Amino acid sequence: MSVARLVGRLQRAGRGEAALTQEVLSGGETLRSDRGRIVLEPPDRMRIDFRTSGERVTMRADGGEWIQPSLRQLLILRPEQAQAVVTTWRSFLAGGASAYRERPLGARVYRLIPKTTIDQGADSLDVELGSDGLPDHVSLWVGDQRWKLRLSGWTFGKARGPSAFTLRAPPGYSVFNWP
Repeated sequence: MSVARLVGRLQRAGRGEAALTQEVLSGGETLRSDRGRIVLEPPDRMRIDFRTSGERVTMRADGGEWIQPSLRQLLILRPEQAQAVVTTWRSFLAGGASAYRERPLGARVYRLIPKTTIDQGADSLDVELGSDGLPDHVSLWVGDQRWKLRLSGWTFGKARGPSAFTLRAPPGYSVFNWP
């Protein structure tokens, strides 16, 4: 399995982090480009802190939060909204064999295809492994948008638990439930 090494490391250590470069494209045009850090903790926690925009996003089984500094707001995500994103990362958190079929595309390149269309995550994920066997490049389609992610410098350590995946609004920020 393409992400078996990552899943094993996460299960042994409890937490994995990597530098992230994200590019979102639609119709050949770049909609967003940002750098940051992604953190994964099994069974269902994900956090991304973007350097350029200052945005922070957390996702858990019970929901999540999204801090948007440019709007001075924190959005509260319902569980089903957070899970739509976590579904995409499920293969990295727990292997995803129950949710994805895997097809090799070449040396160290795999396509993960959802077994069901009920999930609202990515249509499919292309995962390219680095020489260390860990995910290095991820490309996915969500609707008409192509997301290209570069992951580097993976580190592993002890899990920090739910509090590391819960965001609070900074002073002066508005808090909204995401519709």
